[in-house]
Amino acid sequence: MLTQSQIQVSADAKILLDTTADCLHFVTEFFEVISQSAPHIYHSALLLAPRSSIVQRLYSQQIDSIARVVTGMAASWDSCTASVGTIKGISCAVWSPCGQFIAAGFGNTIEVWDSSTLEKVSVLKSPSSLLDASLGFIDFLPNGHLLACSYKR
Repeated sequence: MLTQSQIQVSADAKILLDTTADCLHFVTEFFEVISQSAPHIYHSALLLAPRSSIVQRLYSQQIDSIARVVTGMAASWDSCTASVGTIKGISCAVWSPCGQFIAAGFGNTIEVWDSSTLEKVSVLKSPSSLLDASLGFIDFLPNGHLLACSYKR
């Protein structure tokens, strides 16, 4: 699977790719508040989007809010754009090389989530011979289709 940096595109296509990536950041960052109240796109999401955001530059004139950011506006997107709550303690976590999946280890179980929606796509249990072992590390192989892990006793 090719990533954006591996794709050869014309200058016009690069603008489209950059805009698409920025829209994904925007939706992922503000998904919780927008899913509860669509008007918050204009009341807070656009207002809090980084100055460098293409979405913010394109639609900032649509902000119809009495609120305004006085200080501390982000310059760019943060690498941590979403969170998921869990009562389990995460022992290790890793992003897939393509950025589409997140795998996290809990004791002797690995859960794989879609990084855009944070929906659980798979639950992997350790073999019965390793039930008393704890997860050491997890990592996606470079092709992003396989997950490797180690256990320690």
